[in-house]
Amino acid sequence: MKYLNTLNAIHAHLDRLGDLPVFSATVNRIQQVSSSPESDAMALALAVMKDANLSARLLRLANSSHCNRGQGRINVISRAVVLIGFDEIKSLSLTLKLIESFTNDNPGNEITDLLVRSFVTAVICREVAEKAGGDDIEESYTCGLLHGLGEIVVAYTLPDTYKQMLAERTRNEQSWHKIQVDNLGGLFSDLGQDLAESWGFPQTVVQSMDALSAEGLRGNARLNFHLASLGDQVLQLVYGHDRSGKHKLNELLTQLSKKTRVDSDDLHGSLNKAFKMACDLARDYGIPKQRLIPPLRDSGDEPLDEFNRKVAYYIHTRQDVSDEDAPAPAAAQQQPERQSALAQRQLTCLQEIGALVEAQTPIQKVLAKVVEAIHESTGCNRAGFCLLSADRQKLTMKIARGEQIEAMRTFFELSRKSQADTFFFRLLAKGSPLLVIDCQEPSWSERLPGHFLTQVNPRGFILAPLGVGSKPLGFLYADKLSSANPVNEEDFRAFNQFFMQTKMALAYSQQRGTSTPGSGKSAKP
Repeated sequence: MKYLNTLNAIHAHLDRLGDLPVFSATVNRIQQVSSSPESDAMALALAVMKDANLSARLLRLANSSHCNRGQGRINVISRAVVLIGFDEIKSLSLTLKLIESFTNDNPGNEITDLLVRSFVTAVICREVAEKAGGDDIEESYTCGLLHGLGEIVVAYTLPDTYKQMLAERTRNEQSWHKIQVDNLGGLFSDLGQDLAESWGFPQTVVQSMDALSAEGLRGNARLNFHLASLGDQVLQLVYGHDRSGKHKLNELLTQLSKKTRVDSDDLHGSLNKAFKMACDLARDYGIPKQRLIPPLRDSGDEPLDEFNRKVAYYIHTRQDVSDEDAPAPAAAQQQPERQSALAQRQLTCLQEIGALVEAQTPIQKVLAKVVEAIHESTGCNRAGFCLLSADRQKLTMKIARGEQIEAMRTFFELSRKSQADTFFFRLLAKGSPLLVIDCQEPSWSERLPGHFLTQVNPRGFILAPLGVGSKPLGFLYADKLSSANPVNEEDFRAFNQFFMQTKMALAYSQQRGTSTPGSGKSAKP
């Protein structure tokens, strides 16, 4: 009963906070997309870009020495996904959001210390798993990161209870295990498992969080339990959290060596490398570097004390990396005043379009208003509507607004018979929107039609097919000129609002039987 009360209290607190950003729709979507064999780099980039802060911090990490090994400056998320890889992007995103979630409203030392331990545990798991020949290195990282989830959540949601537990632990009258059971009705690992499972993490990750459930694991999943459990014990020893006196550093590393079949010297190397990496990336992850420094003390464990001295020296002597080269958040590239003005204009345009639809205005006029709205209230330089002919053999730009529109109008006189023009007919047939953030990226410059890039000269563009029922009608198009910044999340979000409203307008038009462009019907009075 006490455990259930604890779990209910945690959920009640999380409900009041609106849950945690780390388990938000954005992170869940990132995990789903990165795990799907059908997803491509652009799909994952779009999922990441739904969170502007996450995008900016991922770009900073993508340009760090640990992630970027000579690929040149990475300025857009899509390129980061291609160069770094799906699994690495997923791990980086989860780590960034985990730290952000628990430090925004509660930057206390207890929370920070627990997050440091989780982060370094995750890095150790990845380093050792690679040496042990693990077949899913990124899941090993996730297991290490989430191993202490239960304790983090208790410290975050029940701070008074947690502080009382720490005081009991300091007195060293009872084991940490018994303190957890007496105060919570169960273990931190039980709570962490219940929460991780409810938030949709894989069973292999959930089971690795507790020794009892891990008994049923085999292969890489079993390896992950040993990595996370022993890695966490090592760090509790390093940071002085384990005061039982039962463990010595070399004894724990010997156990880890037996479980992983990794040489003891290699384990020492992995441990050193993990701390150096954590130190170098601390600022980018939002961790105060001083919290990484282990306490210097005479513990009676000479290898432990020597290790702590070396780590402390390394962290103290590291110079902070300059912020000057950090890429700015895509959504922050516009001035706040301009963003506010655009947002207000978007709202006004949406209301005006809604009024046109309600007044049963002919769809041609609605489309003209939509194109005008996209041009005026998004960051795009040009916008247009391209109509498919009744025989489905031609695409023509019927409505266009913005800068240098003649080049766009001239190009979008496309024929299905022309081999060079089939790209856009295929997009229309596919029926799903296409976002190209930056046409200058090699992955896109090589795939897009060359005559489109030279004649229209876009930096990035959005294309969204429209139809009535199953019949394709044409597409909405918007872009930024080659001299502008790449298309960003805010541009796409605003465009998508107008695209969705246009789809609804077309559906209402079909229900009323009024005319649609190219249908040949007359509007009913």
